[in-house]
Amino acid sequence: MRLEPVLFDPSTNKPINFHNHGEDLSGFGKIQLNPSAGNIVDLDMDWSQTRFAVPYDSTGGTMLDDHQKDGNGFVNLGWRHRSEETDGAGGAARELFGGVFYRAGSLRYTPGTNDDPQFVFFPDTTLYNLRENRSFHTVGLKADYSYRPKHSLEVKAGALASSTSGHEDFETLDVNGASGPASNAALKGSDVGVYAQTTVSPSDRLEVRAGLRYDAHHAPFAGTTTQVSPRIRLNIFPDAGNSFWLYYGRLFVPTNIEDLRAITSVADSGVVTQPTLPERDHFFEAGYVHRFPAGIVTKLAVYHKRSSPGIDDNTVPGSSIVTSVNIDQVRITGIEATVEAKPSGPLSGFANVALNHAYGQGPITGGFFPADTPQGFFDLDHDQRLSFVAGATYAPQRFYLSATGIYGSGLTNGQDPDASYGTGLFDFNKSIHVDPNFILNAGAGYAFNAGGTLIRPQIFVDNVLDRHYLLKGAFFSGASVGRPRSIQVKLNVAI
Repeated sequence: MRLEPVLFDPSTNKPINFHNHGEDLSGFGKIQLNPSAGNIVDLDMDWSQTRFAVPYDSTGGTMLDDHQKDGNGFVNLGWRHRSEETDGAGGAARELFGGVFYRAGSLRYTPGTNDDPQFVFFPDTTLYNLRENRSFHTVGLKADYSYRPKHSLEVKAGALASSTSGHEDFETLDVNGASGPASNAALKGSDVGVYAQTTVSPSDRLEVRAGLRYDAHHAPFAGTTTQVSPRIRLNIFPDAGNSFWLYYGRLFVPTNIEDLRAITSVADSGVVTQPTLPERDHFFEAGYVHRFPAGIVTKLAVYHKRSSPGIDDNTVPGSSIVTSVNIDQVRITGIEATVEAKPSGPLSGFANVALNHAYGQGPITGGFFPADTPQGFFDLDHDQRLSFVAGATYAPQRFYLSATGIYGSGLTNGQDPDASYGTGLFDFNKSIHVDPNFILNAGAGYAFNAGGTLIRPQIFVDNVLDRHYLLKGAFFSGASVGRPRSIQVKLNVAI
């Protein structure tokens, strides 16, 4: 099985693994040079490729044989120079970083030769099959300089710039093989960011971090969008066992240039697709950490994000092609509590509980589709009110055994909000969410030496109890059924 199933038995919620298989290939390498005590050169390389058959619901007699192939790779080369000076007034440290990077990727989505067309360009009723062939290349550089004249003060400034180029060939064919709306165009865009920040510690119990960033994002159809983003964080350390923080940040989240696709007219309706614009956020957070004896740490955080606009992912119906869309207004509020226990000995554990509400208000624009104007507020595709995760690990010497339990109150089911809908943190809006679910995952491993080689076999089991549940209904992205019990075996070899 390659993806979460989309088909299940409605009487038992048991998933049906239909047309759902594939292979992943990947490789990673890293070289580090230390020519002198104050200089480090790093070279990181990564390559991956994924092929899979796209799952679909066959209960209606539909025939689809769609396949997708993704490729990604990157090369990062960085140099870091650090120097320290000492004099009668104390020490001063300087650090200079410079790096270049390259990234390449591709996506091919190929329909089967005997597929039943499923996609429509509303309000036209003609059914189409989709084909996508996209590739991109990104090159960029990053440089920053930091200076710490004394322990209580540090300043840092830098810049990041990248340029993306590529090509996208998006085609549609009806049942007779006739071409429909299509996009065959170059993808070209860029990002530039300039930032400065400082850390000031008036005393051992107080720290202020402040920064300012300027971003310019250029993407097809959207032109150039810019933003100046201030950020500030106050850290308070009343004693060694307690710490508090307050944070505000103005955030700018660019769209992925390689993800943009726009058909200039939707079938015969003449509706022009609007571009997807960067997300602009106001983010507020407050938190408290307490450290108990015996290796126990607790954390409590509250946060609120206001996005105008926000960004979410939308799956093109009848495919697994994902495109980004804007939601005019997004609000996310949450409370999160965590306990970590790492006492002396082989046993450790953690627990995390989060209460969160993510909702939006239209219109919904950008990406592949014409504007949509839903009435009132609605919960976002990834909204789940209550989440709970707890885990424990037993690791005496070279052996380890772990178990993790995950509870979720349920993601959206794709239904429209009813009269009981609320935007409060404790409004669970059960009518538009699937039923709660719980799964148990486990893992085990053992490390041993064979000559000068370290060998570590490992086994991981997801959904040990083989629980059957609906993960989410069809909303922005397609419906998903909880993954049934799956087993993965790994062998790590270090020379």
